[in-house]
Amino acid sequence: MFSRSAGYSIQALTYLAGQPPGKLTGAREIAAAAGIPIPFLWKILRNLSQQKLVRSFKGVRGGYELARPAHKISISEILAATPDSDLVATCVLGLGRCDDDNPCALHTSWQDLRIKIENLMDRKTLADLAREWPKSRRKRSRSRVPNRHTRH
Repeated sequence: MFSRSAGYSIQALTYLAGQPPGKLTGAREIAAAAGIPIPFLWKILRNLSQQKLVRSFKGVRGGYELARPAHKISISEILAATPDSDLVATCVLGLGRCDDDNPCALHTSWQDLRIKIENLMDRKTLADLAREWPKSRRKRSRSRVPNRHTRH
């Protein structure tokens, strides 16, 4: 439903939201925990830093932390900060031009659903997602096949 970078942004920030206050978390740790390719994550973290959602600190003891408390960052704010997350503005059928003046066959139905999705994303915060993170990650990690390139 969301772009890959929007999904990865939400996953990375959710992981950071689950960290103890004041703990700086390295990109490699975030990538490993969230299953995000590290080159992609660096681009995402750079963008999130520019959008003032995370703070980065360089150096041996550096890393990333949320710029504000997790309960003050809505999912809609993260989506708005992600350049290619245009879920609610696009036509559900993928047509180039679709608006109230030139609607597609599903425009009205999609518009109602889109409003519900927008309201949900406005209400949900990173703190909400962080509370669910351990449960969802445990379920997923049990079904994963170990990566043969992972060092033990």
